Order: sequence, then C-alpha cells, then structure tokens
Amino acid sequence: MQQDADPEYMKARAMAEHAMARAGYTRSQRREMIAELRAEGLAQSNSEGNSMNEQTDANEIKPLLEEMSNAIADFKAKHQSEVAALRKGLDEHAVQLAARQMYGDGRAPAVPEGTPPLAAANVQRITAHYAKRAAEKHEPQGANLADMFRATAGLKPHNPAIMASLSEGTDSAGGYNVPSTVMPRILNAMVPMSSLLSAGAQVIPMDQGAKSSTQAAIDTLPTAAWRNELGTITESQPSFRAVTATPRSLACIIRVSRELLADAPDMDRALRDVMAQAFALELDRVGLVGSGTAPEPLGLANTAGVNAVSNGTNGAKLADYSNILSGIEAILGANGPLPTAAIMAPRTLVDFSGLADTLGQPLNKPSLVSPMQFLQTSQVGITDTVGTSTDCSRIYIGDFSRCAFVMREALSLQVLREAYAKTGELAFLAHVRGDFVVQYPKAFAIVSGVRAAA
Repeated sequence: MQQDADPEYMKARAMAEHAMARAGYTRSQRREMIAELRAEGLAQSNSEGNSMNEQTDANEIKPLLEEMSNAIADFKAKHQSEVAALRKGLDEHAVQLAARQMYGDGRAPAVPEGTPPLAAANVQRITAHYAKRAAEKHEPQGANLADMFRATAGLKPHNPAIMASLSEGTDSAGGYNVPSTVMPRILNAMVPMSSLLSAGAQVIPMDQGAKSSTQAAIDTLPTAAWRNELGTITESQPSFRAVTATPRSLACIIRVSRELLADAPDMDRALRDVMAQAFALELDRVGLVGSGTAPEPLGLANTAGVNAVSNGTNGAKLADYSNILSGIEAILGANGPLPTAAIMAPRTLVDFSGLADTLGQPLNKPSLVSPMQFLQTSQVGITDTVGTSTDCSRIYIGDFSRCAFVMREALSLQVLREAYAKTGELAFLAHVRGDFVVQYPKAFAIVSGVRAAA
C-alpha cells in the first residue's frame, strides 16, 4: 500500500517497533499492535475523508506516534509482572555468566564434564552464589589458588590483581580468606573425589559472621484424615524439627618447595587437587560415620531416624541386589522418597560389578535399582564386626539431596614461615569451618553386615 511506502510512516513504525522491543515484547506482539494501530488510523482517516498517501507529513504522523506510545504504556502496565519476571530471569542469567567468567579465560565449563545431575545442580548453584559474592566485593577476575599461595608467602603472583584480595584478613587474625572467585574451582574439584557430593549432597554457605545456622529437618510426616462437617480433626505428630549447624574446624597442612611454588605453571591444578582430595575424603567420613562428639560433626550412621537394615546375625556374602532392594523397601516403607544413590566400600562396588547369573553372564540390575548411582569411598570400612564375622561393611542408600554440608563463607590460608625453613619449604595451613546436617533421616537406609561376594 502507499502508506507502507511513505518514508515518514516507515520511520515512525521503526521507532515504535524499537520502543516495544526494548520493553520486552515479542516480534509477534509488536506486529499485532502495529497492525491494530494502523487499522485504527486508516479507519479514522477514511471517516474524515482523508487518506494517508505519499504526501503524509510529520504533523499527520505525530498523532499516530502518540497513539502508539500510549498503547505501549497501557500494554506495559497490564503486563508489568511479566516484565519483572523477564528482568529477574536476565539477572539470574547474568549471575550464571559471571560464574563461568570466574575461571579466568572463560573457556572452562561451569560444571565439570561427567558430573552427575544432582551434583551438577549443586555446582551451578554454589558457583552462582560465589559469583554474586565476588561481584559485590569487586574481586579481581582470573585469580587462582596458586597465586593466592604465592601472595600469602610473599612471592610474586603471576596475576598481580590477587594482591587486592589480601586485604581480607591478616596473618595475625588467622590467615587470608581465599577469594570468592577461587572457591568454586576448589568445590568443583572436590565433587568427583567425594561420594557424598557426587551423590547430590548440598553445600550451603553460611552468612558471613554467623556462628551457627538453623536448618529445618523433616522428622515425621503429618497424617491427613477425612472429617465430617464440624467433626474433630485428627491430630498427628509434629513433622518438623530444627537442626542447628555449628561450624567446626577442619584443617590440613600443605608443604611445597619455594622454587616449585614460584615456577611451576600448573601449580594451581596441583594445589586444587591435593586440597580437594584431603577435604573431600574427610567430609565423606564425617558425613557417613561422624560421631557427633566435638569437634566432629554427626554423620548418617549415628543420626536418629535413619532406617537400619540388617543382613543377618553374622552378616551375609554379597550374591545379588537384595541388599539394595531391602534398603529401598525400608525407605519407601517409611514414606521416604525413592533413593537416587548407594555409597559403599570399593570392595563392595567391585563385588557388585562381578555378579553373574547362572549362565555366567553379568547380572542385570532390577528396574528399581537401575537408575541409582553406585558410588564408592575408602571411608566406608570393611572390618565391621557383626556377630562372628569381622569382615563386614555397610551400604548407605538414599536421596542424598536431603543432607547438606553447611560451610562458612570461605577457605582461609595461613603461611607457617618457620616450620620447614631448614629445608627451604613453605608450609600452609588451609582451614575451613563447617558442619553436616541430615534434613530428612527417613530418606536414608543403612544396610549393615555386607560381606565380600561369594
């Protein structure tokens, strides 16, 4: 039509589309609004005996622009909640993008390849948390653990910007806090080395300065009952209880030669691996069998309400998947969720892999067991005494997203300058504070008395 070819009209239309696009409207919404306004404009022009043509001037376009502007304002007011949700989504996307950029060159994935789904969700959440913290504190990008060690020891870091992070704490106050930009990489390195983190156990950062954190735990499920009009409502036991997480100290000493720390290009990887393995193994141990006697957190094996499954008076040799099925039955019988993982000793995992049917073929997992992860950790012993047997082990079964490590905001480093001065080594005290909580004990079962396969 002639109106569509008019330069002033096309300019006005482009301006309107640009305004609507910035307001968050889709292409189809923009076309629909412009079509409606164009139709109204043509109808009005025809009723007055004036049609738009190539001679349409700016004075005739101005009312159309004003009408479009008013329509946009009305549309935006009606859909303000949608616009707010869109902005929130963009903000969350920006936080995730910042988390990916924290890896220095930006090429490393936010979630390590091969990370189990539940663990991957935890990694993304904790990475986004530390990315937000780093942005709030204006921490330098590209920092790494090796440079933090170098700066703490008074050596020249490869990234000079790390020196700004040393404003957080002093040696006399217990060391320097590791920057928020570095923490996700340490936690990521811990995931494949920790059976609990791989199974989906959460990592919940505590608020800065908090001395404890209260978590809501599900003790018993409430009972629902039908009632007549004006009838008495059946009472049920309380379904929630408070679990207080108190940060407890976990530390290790890392020794490294001055020359290696200063010169090795892959020192960051080596330090992350050694720290991740040291902390991951101990976190697994206390999460599974922690006594709860200070300074040790309380683990699953000693938590009240966890389902206990016996494998006989003297234990029994592993022959099939009946141990796993018994654990699943105990959890479901207590109205717990379907388990997602089983954690066991390396011996037990190997024994499961070697199970065979009567034809000598690998024994297939039952349908209930097949979706579950089978994970191993050396922190599950194989010398438990059950009756007359002294070679027994345990299998921990459950939905491990129902337990969590509650951690203080950051790992701290302190250089021990004199401890190994005679050998030219530097020693660092790596220190973190945290606790372990079980949020839903009935979501777990422990099968005891598991002996080696026949």
